[in-house]
Amino acid sequence: MANILFLIIDMQNGFMNNYTAGLVEKIRDFQEGIADHVITAGTRYVNHDHTACYVFEGWKSCMAGSEEAEIVPELRGCMQRVFDKDKYSCWNEEMQAFIRENKVKKIFFAGVNTGCCVLHSAMDSYNDLVDCAVIEDLCGSTSGEEEHEAALVVLRSCITKERVITADMAYEEICG
Repeated sequence: MANILFLIIDMQNGFMNNYTAGLVEKIRDFQEGIADHVITAGTRYVNHDHTACYVFEGWKSCMAGSEEAEIVPELRGCMQRVFDKDKYSCWNEEMQAFIRENKVKKIFFAGVNTGCCVLHSAMDSYNDLVDCAVIEDLCGSTSGEEEHEAALVVLRSCITKERVITADMAYEEICG
């Protein structure tokens, strides 16, 4: 289990729709297959009246304490820890301390939304010199496949195409 983090980004009730609901089973199955080799954690976006989404967009979903803000029931049990955040990126002092304390050498990202929270978190990890990979077929966008694919183009350009991989590739790297 040493040194690898499987980080499930914002798989919350409020982000499940016809574009993202199919990710739940895929992520759960993948996590079950790698559970003995990784630390599994998750993030949860908690909206409030001082977030950019609330202030600039008037977006009032996933508010603190709401059922929308909760992790989907099917994934709650597989996460050893859930980090709350109120920005797109999960890369805050609490996450960085967790990475250091657990001597994490590589992070594998999955979840939603590919072009917001996954992208920002992966890019911040990369910029902080923590190796990472985005598992493209375990990510999705609540806005649909076109936005998901656009984010993958940006990720390939910014964190390198070698770090945007499939679940099969990630499994092989993790489990050998």
